[in-house]
Amino acid sequence: MTQKKRIILEVISDLLFLIATAIFFAVYWARRNYPMDNCYTVYFVMSSDTSGHDSGTALSILFGFVIPAIVSFIVYRLALFVLRKRLNWLSSKVLLNVNILYCAISLICCICYLKAWNYPKIWYEIHKDPVDSAFYKENYIEPTVKSPENKRNLILIFMESMESSYQAENEGGVLPINPMPYLTSLAKDNINFSESQAIGGGYNIEGTCWTVGGLLSKTSGLPYYNPFVKKEGKLVCLPKATFLSDVLVNDGYNAVFSIGSEKQFENRDTVMESHGYVTHDIKWYKENGKIDPDYQVFWGFEDQKLYEIAKDELNELSSEDKPFLFTMLTVDTHFPHGFKCSSCKNLYDEQMLNVLSCADNLLKNFIEWAKEQKWYDNTQIVIVGDHNYLAAPKNNFMHDLSSLSAGEVESRRRFMNVIINPAVQLDRQKQKNRKFCSFDIMPTILEAMGYQLENHGAALGRSLYSDEPTMIEKYGVDTVNSEIMRRTIQYDALND
Repeated sequence: MTQKKRIILEVISDLLFLIATAIFFAVYWARRNYPMDNCYTVYFVMSSDTSGHDSGTALSILFGFVIPAIVSFIVYRLALFVLRKRLNWLSSKVLLNVNILYCAISLICCICYLKAWNYPKIWYEIHKDPVDSAFYKENYIEPTVKSPENKRNLILIFMESMESSYQAENEGGVLPINPMPYLTSLAKDNINFSESQAIGGGYNIEGTCWTVGGLLSKTSGLPYYNPFVKKEGKLVCLPKATFLSDVLVNDGYNAVFSIGSEKQFENRDTVMESHGYVTHDIKWYKENGKIDPDYQVFWGFEDQKLYEIAKDELNELSSEDKPFLFTMLTVDTHFPHGFKCSSCKNLYDEQMLNVLSCADNLLKNFIEWAKEQKWYDNTQIVIVGDHNYLAAPKNNFMHDLSSLSAGEVESRRRFMNVIINPAVQLDRQKQKNRKFCSFDIMPTILEAMGYQLENHGAALGRSLYSDEPTMIEKYGVDTVNSEIMRRTIQYDALND
């Protein structure tokens, strides 16, 4: 073999080793950091705008699989240098064949561990011809709304990954201790819908279980299923659907969506701005002097700053002669480990517990401040988890800490919901023993504000103030999942 050919074989062999090793580390990294068992979530997130991701992702990738792969390659070359002095048969051609096999094995393992065959199937389902859905025909309700005489302000707080499951086991949760006593007290003293008599929440079904899916479904009564279309060169989201913000903006409300990250991530700006919101994100706050131009932590800026900014926003909105819808999205409790800000205390060994405790204190400070404001008496506050914690297959702090079995932990997990100071009160017994999902949040909020909905419904959602059965109560989770995760004529019509 010529020297030139040997060098070419060596280079190809080395590249194959490096690629195969990086694949193994990348699969392990992904399964520790992302919900790789939920293929729909992964597909929809990766097919949306992913610019504006949190600042730690690049470092996580670097230390998660890039550096380990490089270190492994260096060790491999050193070992090869030693072995070749003893093994004459270890030629460049043999090494190439070995590394071809190694690379093939790594690719097969990658496909199996990540269930990669599901992604072409999802792509096909989304792009094939739509079906005429009997489920939508029977259950979809175009919202018909009657306004109350008194228009109540609405503060809608989407708390990142917030579950009722974070309570102690004897309070309906899965943890040995309760890191969020204030949120627990709010749920006990106000309206909290639950499947049992304990504190609880809603089912985290397909098309609703990541941030933009949660925002869309909880404000529209619809799943996230390829909801975007271009109109006159501009991307819009379900322009013919009626969202919570559409109802309120059409009724004279100012609507602001406040976040401490970049609004375009996952096309959140498109979802909210297509339906009447003005979005204030980290770029807007920097441009308007609320945040230092060079400031950047985690996804943008932390909740400690977001709540303080929210106070300013509310003071400004309340000074106008229109009712307001103020929606905010927190971020510190984001998976996999959350973000510890300067006010977080080290009370527990597990970081997520410290982050949850801190989130509880920040929420307490904000709610107690709100109660002292002159606009509070005419303001409804809704606290809801945008979705459940996006546990990775190899990284779930609830499984690690709970005395319950993994199966029992998963069976208890629900997103949190609390309604404070509604226009319409509701007997505690009517709040309990209800099975529901994100679709039911929008009509419930409206009826709590005093709006009257024909048939107590909006899209696929049903008001929990009524006795109307929800989709989960009527069909069960599995049937609902199978019906909403397919392309239908009825859903497509909302994008026409």
